[in-house]
Amino acid sequence: MKTSFLFILILCCVACAKSTEEEVRSAVAEAKYHLSGMDCSKAEDILNDVGFQKDDANYISVYASMQACKAGYKELDILFGGNLENINSASLITSLASFSSSNETAPDSTVYLSLNNAINTLISYDDAASGQPSTVARNAKFGTKKSGDLSLQALYLIFVQMGKHFALYGNAGADGAKGGDAQGFGNTCIYSYTTEDAEDWITATSPGTCVPPLDGTQGSDFLEAPVGQEVIKRRLCYGIIYYNNMMDILSNMTLPGSSELGDVSNIQAALALLMDNAVLAEDGAFNDGDPNGQDAITTLKDITDQTTCEAQTIERIEKFYAIFFESIYQ
Repeated sequence: MKTSFLFILILCCVACAKSTEEEVRSAVAEAKYHLSGMDCSKAEDILNDVGFQKDDANYISVYASMQACKAGYKELDILFGGNLENINSASLITSLASFSSSNETAPDSTVYLSLNNAINTLISYDDAASGQPSTVARNAKFGTKKSGDLSLQALYLIFVQMGKHFALYGNAGADGAKGGDAQGFGNTCIYSYTTEDAEDWITATSPGTCVPPLDGTQGSDFLEAPVGQEVIKRRLCYGIIYYNNMMDILSNMTLPGSSELGDVSNIQAALALLMDNAVLAEDGAFNDGDPNGQDAITTLKDITDQTTCEAQTIERIEKFYAIFFESIYQ
């Protein structure tokens, strides 16, 4: 009798227990429900209860949505509020910095870091052998459709985050233009350049409001002492990683047809040409200074991983900003 009872009990447990796959699907569906009501913590608890599912694209997408929820964002239409239609491929960063969401007043805010976490979640679980997140690797792992969904979600968040990043450190005006001083930060350049090649570039080209003579005070206070160098590198690398992942996504996926996407489809071609010009410029008279800063553009332009970027020298990172970002953001 005991044996029969135990056997029946086991059968009932097996029959009633959900498989791991079913548990994950249920958790994702329940988390979506809570996210629709902006209950971020409840959604996080439910997703964490089944453990992070790095091989499940649906789980990854909802987990990133939960992280964006912590930044106060619910739906993409609320997130952008029509801003995508205002994107201009000819002056991309200025148009992104003019977004209503480009309103950071200090670095490393909860909103900024939550969105950064969401972006990392979307791009980081592709099992790329190189250690550099890529759309091609996501396609290989998840298939084109699910990978495309992850990439498009990441792209939208990257647009918002780039707007926040450059509006803050570039001291944007109300129209998004660099050095417009809407927040009263006072800086006219993104960074106070000290590397010879970077200084030579600014002196030769005077990009936008970033003009000579350079005296070490033109850059953002958030990117200079007493802020520690490792923190400065991390903040600068955020911008490089957002940009490079944006270009990787735009180069390797077909965007859905929608009038709401505005000029987005033209971004890749326009900026690829500007990057080619930056590579050529560095190959000329702007690559004979400090060896620690040499080959900045060619070294950094394809890095899509934050840790890899931070392993580069500060001289190389600041030179990338001087030659490329100061030039395309005016």
